[in-house]
Amino acid sequence: MRGTIKLIKENNDKRELLTSENEKVYEDLLLYIRTDLRVDERAAEELLMDLLDHIIEGQENGKNAADLFGDSPEAYADELIANIPKEDKRNIMLLATSFMLGLAGWFALSYGILNGVISIFIPVDNDFALGSVLLILLALFLVGILGVFIVFRIIRSSVFKKEIQNWKIYVQSGLFGMAGVAFIMGVGYVFEGIGPVIQIQWWVFLLIGLALLGVTKGMSHLSTS
Repeated sequence: MRGTIKLIKENNDKRELLTSENEKVYEDLLLYIRTDLRVDERAAEELLMDLLDHIIEGQENGKNAADLFGDSPEAYADELIANIPKEDKRNIMLLATSFMLGLAGWFALSYGILNGVISIFIPVDNDFALGSVLLILLALFLVGILGVFIVFRIIRSSVFKKEIQNWKIYVQSGLFGMAGVAFIMGVGYVFEGIGPVIQIQWWVFLLIGLALLGVTKGMSHLSTS
């Protein structure tokens, strides 16, 4: 059985065979199915590959994607999704853990780089209250997970619209991003100085960030192999 990563690559290559009109219809279906977090990722990619082959075959016989999928591609996609197996619990755990470690990794890497640059010019306070750091990380995870659900929901609600007003998507996503950052900063401010204080140098954050991102990469490969 082909792995998910290989299927995605084959899909990207084969999609170039579509006409621009058929490509638009297919990419709407692809986006709608891939942003449904309930379905098994590999089964979804296999279905998308079958759909792509079906469109290419129809295209060769003078039919376009709209003819094949009817007047309501959204209803057609919902019907297909209902028959896709649900995501395996093991993969859900792997993806959730990978996502959280990835967030923590990027946070540590960004913080380490920023502090490393600033420390060249001015002394930097390397004291950290462990309780406060843990609460900030928890807030980061909550915002990150909620963000995935909200952004995917915004995308799915706009996919099959005839005239997509992209600025609305950007504004909605941007407002959530600003609210998320404000929430994380608020947690850091309200819960400042909680727990034992330790010293962590900028380069330690850098190493922790790289290590976490390496683990995330390995876990991502496990969930898609």
